[in-house]
Amino acid sequence: MTATVGPETKAFLYELYTRTEGNPETQVSMYEVGQALGLEKDEAGTLAESLYIQGLAELKTLSGGIGITREGLAALEINIDPGPDPSLSLGTAPVLEDRGRAALDTLLPEIKKTLGAARMSYPRMAELLMDIKTIEVQMLSPAPKTAIIREILKSIQANLESSGSKVDYLSNFLH
Repeated sequence: MTATVGPETKAFLYELYTRTEGNPETQVSMYEVGQALGLEKDEAGTLAESLYIQGLAELKTLSGGIGITREGLAALEINIDPGPDPSLSLGTAPVLEDRGRAALDTLLPEIKKTLGAARMSYPRMAELLMDIKTIEVQMLSPAPKTAIIREILKSIQANLESSGSKVDYLSNFLH
């Protein structure tokens, strides 16, 4: 991702990188990241949301736990491995298997990148963000349901397509 971030946002992203030691699986409090930079909670939340929309950070918990993404590492020009094979699918098992999890690790940042570039109304953007968060919350379950995730992805696809966004990668993923 070739995201253009301002100095304050880049400082926040770098602090997130430092606190997670560059590990996309690690989570830290967005407020602690902001506090280290002298930011108030609202400012930290706004910066974290901006990074989240750009796909540079990921919301890990509803209480403000965030992590850096592969795209966030790339924006900081940190060498990373290429990640999971994008040709993966969700699978057909009732409970999402490791292969489906790996596929979502590839897909969600793409959706966030598309969302960040899309031009749409605030209510539609809010709906899409809630859909993404719903998937992320489902992934916190010890047994995330494949059918629930698939239906949410279909909804995301329909909303993005109706706003004029190109989402071929979603069509390939769902079929």
